[in-house]
Amino acid sequence: MLNALVRRVLDAMQFIAGGLFTALFVLNILRIATRYFFGIAWIWLPDLSRLIFIWTVFIGASVLVGRNEHLLMDVLLERLGPAGRRRLGLLIQAGQAAFFLLLIVVGSQIALVRMGIPFDTWEVATGWAYLAVPVCAAFMLVFSLNLIDQTMHSKENSQ
Repeated sequence: MLNALVRRVLDAMQFIAGGLFTALFVLNILRIATRYFFGIAWIWLPDLSRLIFIWTVFIGASVLVGRNEHLLMDVLLERLGPAGRRRLGLLIQAGQAAFFLLLIVVGSQIALVRMGIPFDTWEVATGWAYLAVPVCAAFMLVFSLNLIDQTMHSKENSQ
């Protein structure tokens, strides 16, 4: 049941990341066009672009973690047998889970501080950009724990 829910959440997050990337692309094309062809400068657009970019990167990274498609040391993994790969995979997932927990705590603290600091050109708190760290780290933690659970169950089923 959790795997089906995780897959739906991952699909939704991938769609959101794609939509945000498209919005970022369109906004910056509009910025270039309006500035060079019409002499109109939207001074708030770089701040909005930064906000969208940060959320796009962290949501996309969450999807990669959830699908176990992030960069790994495949050279090392290929030298191990199935049992060694499984153990190393569990160790990597556990290390990631600990790191994501740290990101949730520290990212929340930083986002809270940054809520009092606005972007340069508009009165929106920069904390909204920094909030991407703990929010997406929470998703990454859940995804990592799900992968640990899958690995543990695949070990039980293979014995």
